[in-house]
Amino acid sequence: MRGPVAVLLGAVAAAVLGTSLHAQVIYAGDAALPLGAAGALVFSAAVAVLAGLWARSVLVSALTGVLTYVLLGFFTLDVFGGPLIVTGTVSDLDLPVTTAGLIWIYGQAAATVAAVLITAGVLRREAVFQRTVAAQEPLGYGTDPGYRPGGAGTLQGPETGRQEPPA
Repeated sequence: MRGPVAVLLGAVAAAVLGTSLHAQVIYAGDAALPLGAAGALVFSAAVAVLAGLWARSVLVSALTGVLTYVLLGFFTLDVFGGPLIVTGTVSDLDLPVTTAGLIWIYGQAAATVAAVLITAGVLRREAVFQRTVAAQEPLGYGTDPGYRPGGAGTLQGPETGRQEPPA
């Protein structure tokens, strides 16, 4: 049940919040730097990784990225009285918001691939760890090297009915 919920919530969050962030442009002199689009891509990849790790599935991470991409395509349409993501204009002007929109749309594919690779790496490392822990034999009772009879954490005194001399 975690898979579909993770895909849906992750994709909607990444698409809506990333779209809100992508149009932030910082100016350094006359140069426009679309840092909002870069931040939106990092956020989208992080959400896809989170969804995949929460569901323990690389497929969930991939589907989150794909559904985010579909939602971004929907946001470029003139449905809300104007597109939420501007990817072109009728004039020949190269507006910074257009560049940011193109980076956000086409960069989503790279963010999805990165998220899938990160999720696969983390899940693989966790699986190796689980196999090595399961392969170890548990210590027998009283054979733990840190075990000290009457040490910290053991109850002594009249409430337990036993008294041990200090070591």
